[in-house]
This record gives sequence, structure tokens and C-alpha cells, in this order.
Amino acid sequence: MELADGVMPILDEVAAASEAQLQEKLKDHPELLPLEELGLGEPAIVVGRESQVESGRVDLVVLGNGGELALVEFKTGPQNPDFRECLAQLIDYGSDLWGLSVDEFEARVVRRYFDGAHSPSHLTAKSLQDVIVATWGGTDGDAVDWRERLTAQLRDGDFLYVAVAQRFTPPVLKTLQYLNAVTEARFAAVELVRFEGAHHAAFEARFVAGAQPPGNRGTAAKASLAGVDDFLTPIADDEYRHQARDLLEGLGSIEGLTIFWGTTGCSLRVPLSNRSPLSIGWLFPPGPPRWMGLSDVTLGWYEDANGLALSNQALHALEMYRADITAIGDGNPPSSGSIRGLTFGPSAVVAHVEELREAVARVVAELRAAPAANIDG
Repeated sequence: MELADGVMPILDEVAAASEAQLQEKLKDHPELLPLEELGLGEPAIVVGRESQVESGRVDLVVLGNGGELALVEFKTGPQNPDFRECLAQLIDYGSDLWGLSVDEFEARVVRRYFDGAHSPSHLTAKSLQDVIVATWGGTDGDAVDWRERLTAQLRDGDFLYVAVAQRFTPPVLKTLQYLNAVTEARFAAVELVRFEGAHHAAFEARFVAGAQPPGNRGTAAKASLAGVDDFLTPIADDEYRHQARDLLEGLGSIEGLTIFWGTTGCSLRVPLSNRSPLSIGWLFPPGPPRWMGLSDVTLGWYEDANGLALSNQALHALEMYRADITAIGDGNPPSSGSIRGLTFGPSAVVAHVEELREAVARVVAELRAAPAANIDG
């Protein structure tokens, strides 16, 4: 920042006008947060402000690139009673979000923010998926990974709690460090300092205390699967492991289909013009339900209340795809109504491995032949 004559202005630290001023600054510029120290992937997205939950209103809800969820509470003063109240509020808010599904979280927090008065004026997307694609890139990163991580956090209540103030006293910081040492919860303190002078103003955010990012807390962050062999390792049943290998190798030979590996499974994606790739299936090894409650082999697609912006030919291809997998038999509807398709357990995969591959091959060919007109990410 320079004046017209090239001289740097002298800025003095001043008090913030209100908590609302701090909220607005971070809402519009989440990159001001010390994201690396907090363990939040960049760029981060604000997905809630003054979000109403059972115990009150969460000042800010921030989603890191990768699915890390942070709840942020602001205080303008460093007083100990204020800070204790801030921590109590954060824990209450976490308990309110604990146990929600991703769909419920989006409906109760994200969409209310996007549709409400606090939403940024430049925001035109109305779903979490749309905002993520717009912010994190057209390839949508590892969709299985961020959804899976967010699902796990909501299920386990493993949130990052961030207190933001202009100043924290030493006793306050010691309390926060103590909580991080003796509990599984993660708390952080960030000082957001306002400066003014010579008709200029600026803010600086400083990480002053907090838990280490999850990848540095004694265990390494889990990496994506390396491929078919990693996927098959947990499968104990010899016949199913053999047929699952045949299925994956057959899917890998389909022209125009990409197998995208996440941390515990993979998604089947078809690149389409003018939008992010469309996932048409998900595979997970036997075990507990993963993203969106899925398990084993699920063929279909994700579609929320906003529908899919695809050409009529592409939409018809998807409906024929659903008819094909329904005709196979032995499939069961997924627990989430947003997944339009069927889940096939190990015995069904063994019995119908070639039919499953053929259904995927047909829809991939039809989607790739569909016109790009009217397809909008």
C-alpha cells in the first residue's frame, strides 16, 4: 500500500468497530485466515455466516479445500469471561452439527447462507457442489475424498474450533493449549488486528495458539489409494476379490471413463464439455458405509434438488442407464435419495460382473455422444 508520492503510509493498530466488522472481513476474504497453521486446505470457502443452529448462531462456518470444517466465533475483547463463553458456544455449535448427514448440513447451513442476506453479492451458485467446482476448479478435485472427510467429521463431531479476537491474554492461551493437550477436540486462537492511518486501513490475521493440523498429530494424513491392488487388499473373500479385479480392469478399459481414486474407494467419471466430470458410479471395499452412506458397488449418479444441467440427450442416456442396471437385478436402492441408482453387494457383483461393466460402457458412449449444448457446470 503506497500513497500517491510513493511513500508507505504509517498505520496504527486500532480497535475493531464490532464483531460484525471482523465477521464481514473474513466472510469476504477467508484467505486472511492462517489456513496452513489451522490445517485448512486452500482456498477455503465460507459456507455459513450467522448460521442458526439449536443453541444459537455460528458466526462463520468455513470449509477447507479437502473437506475440513471449521466453526469460527468472534470476540472483540480479550476478557477471560468472554473467552470462556466463546469456547462454550463453539462446543455447543459443534454438538448441534454432530450427526448430520452432508445433505442435512447443506440444507440447514449452506443453502440458508447462500440464499440469505449475508451471502456475498458475487455468489450466484446455489449449491455446495456448484460453489466447490467454481472455487476449487472444474475438475472438482477428489470428490470422493472431500465428501467422505466431511461426512466423517459430521458423524464424529471432529471439527476445528477457531476463536478470533484482536487480542488474547496469556491465561486464555494456556487454557486453549490445555484443552488441545487433554481432549480430542481441536481449538485454535487467531488474532485479527485492524490498522488505520492516512485514509487507509488494513487487517492482519495471526495464528497465536492451536492444535497441530490433523496430519501432524502423531499420524500421517491418509493418502489416496494407489490403484486396484490397494482397493483389493481389504477384501478377504477370494471369489469376490477376483471378480472385483475383473470388474475394475474391465472398467479401466472403457474409452472415455476415468477411475478416480479416493482414500477408501473410487468414483467412475465421464468428462463432459462445459462442466466438471460427471460421476456415474462409486466402488468401496466391504465395510462400513462411506460417502453418502454408500458401500460396495453403486452405479448411478448424484442429483440434488437443483437437478442436472445437461442436454436432453444426456439426461435420456442417464435414464436408460438406470433402466439397464435395474434390469440386472439384485441391486438395492442407496440410503441417500440424492443417489439415483442401485447398490450391488459382493454376491451380486460376482453374479453380474460382465453386465455391470456393459451398463457402464453403454452410458459412457452415450454421454460422450451427447451434444455439449445446454450443458452448464
